[in-house]
Amino acid sequence: MEHEEQAEEMQRDAERMEHDSDRVGEHIDDARKEWEAKEQDESVPGAQPDEDEEETATGNPRAAGAEEPDSGDDE
Repeated sequence: MEHEEQAEEMQRDAERMEHDSDRVGEHIDDARKEWEAKEQDESVPGAQPDEDEEETATGNPRAAGAEEPDSGDDE
């Protein structure tokens, strides 16, 4: 395989990967919108956070970055 053929193949691969990346991004956006709609619908069990739990940016109080509740143990 010549260098030009390899370059063309790599270009096609890059274009395919960019297209696939765009599709994944669209799926993520769709899922986020769907979840946000469910959070507003009180008929969806478990979609609303407990009133006594603090939300994080993800809407999940147990997500990475959320502060752990103080256990009372001072070390």
